[in-house]
Amino acid sequence: MDKVIAIIGPTAVGKTALSFALAQYFHTDLVSGDAYQIYRRMNIGTAKPSLEELRRYKHYLIDVAEPNEPYSAALFCHMAEQAVQAIHQEGKLPILVGGTGLYVQALLEGFQFDGSKVSEALRQQARHRIASFSDGELQDYIKKNTSWQPPDWHELFANTHRLVRLMAAIEQGEGYDFVRAGKAPRFAYDAFVVGLTLPREILYERIERRVDSMLQSGWIEEVQGLLDSGVSRECQAMQAIGYGEIAAYLDGNSTLQEAACQIKIRTRRFAKRQISWYKRMPYIHWFEKNRYASEDALAAAVIRQLPWQQEGVHSGL
Repeated sequence: MDKVIAIIGPTAVGKTALSFALAQYFHTDLVSGDAYQIYRRMNIGTAKPSLEELRRYKHYLIDVAEPNEPYSAALFCHMAEQAVQAIHQEGKLPILVGGTGLYVQALLEGFQFDGSKVSEALRQQARHRIASFSDGELQDYIKKNTSWQPPDWHELFANTHRLVRLMAAIEQGEGYDFVRAGKAPRFAYDAFVVGLTLPREILYERIERRVDSMLQSGWIEEVQGLLDSGVSRECQAMQAIGYGEIAAYLDGNSTLQEAACQIKIRTRRFAKRQISWYKRMPYIHWFEKNRYASEDALAAAVIRQLPWQQEGVHSGL
């Protein structure tokens, strides 16, 4: 079974820095497990590595789609499997860096996505059905037809692509299968999953600073450029945290201070949901980041715990 290192944790915890330290140690390549870093021209708001970092460390699944293109866990798994295979064929140890819990879990645990294809007519029917309900009625309808309670209804309703796909699955009698991704009989990879944590107050402080830094580094201009190029406010990519808030500011519907405050609130809530999601993955090896004096010290602690050291995995890579 192919070996993989995966690095997960809440947003702003420091996954990227650790991934670079491990990539340098193993002389290997990285696979992004982020739902939005795939989009071109969405650099600042997705915390994408810089151009210099992308040149120094080879990344898969970054800048591979236009913002108007849809993306899904199924498509991610297909592309990530190809990336992992390509890295292994070069004799390297792939490192998966992910913030989207569903994507990482689906890849490692071998989820199967065999639902029926959805035609545009069925999507349109699903959109009309969604529009006919109030939020409360829509919740009741989904629960009745899927026996499912998502972690955050507001987030589901904001993710138009996923909501339409879910409703389309319900319309063709596949609601239960859609939310209950079938798993393979065993794990797809021999994975060592690193989970990074920080005390909540430190994590929230890092989130606040990062949002401020993003805004100062040209995030507003980035969103304006996307809108000017014809990217729809309603597309899946624009559901990424911050892009809708900045678009509302550019439309004159909020002040910059209000937009920044809302982005920070959404980011903190997202971090909490990520932590809750990772509880579904009991095989994670947790490391509290602030207990280590440097990224090298953290990387060394991770390397010491790798179960493959006796196999000489680190040699010659």
